[in-house]
Amino acid sequence: MSDHGASHVSGIQAGRDVRIEQSTVAVGQSTAAAAPVPPEYATAVAELRRAASLLVGELRKNEEQYEDGAELVEAAERVEAELGRDEPRWNSIQRWLGFIRPGVHATAAVATDVEAIQRGVTTLLAALF
Repeated sequence: MSDHGASHVSGIQAGRDVRIEQSTVAVGQSTAAAAPVPPEYATAVAELRRAASLLVGELRKNEEQYEDGAELVEAAERVEAELGRDEPRWNSIQRWLGFIRPGVHATAAVATDVEAIQRGVTTLLAALF
């Protein structure tokens, strides 16, 4: 049942008493604060970026050794690209690493690299949340 003649007020208002201070946003009487990012965050992300770059290089170099070599390289490139974002999507990184891991299990060094990156992401996420 709809009344096309009546005006509708959504209750959403913008531009009223908005304050942003560091990681806190206040609108009227409501306040939302983001958790502070640990100082080690940037260093940890940089280390993960370097590790992902090395992983991409290793997979490219030995692509023919793997049944799904091209797909593994592409997945590693996606991990590398995601880590290059200002705000990496950690779930996406975990999914791509989860795809890579079984594909490289026969190569101990590469499998260890993938596991190290996964542990790094998990540790970083635990520190943030």
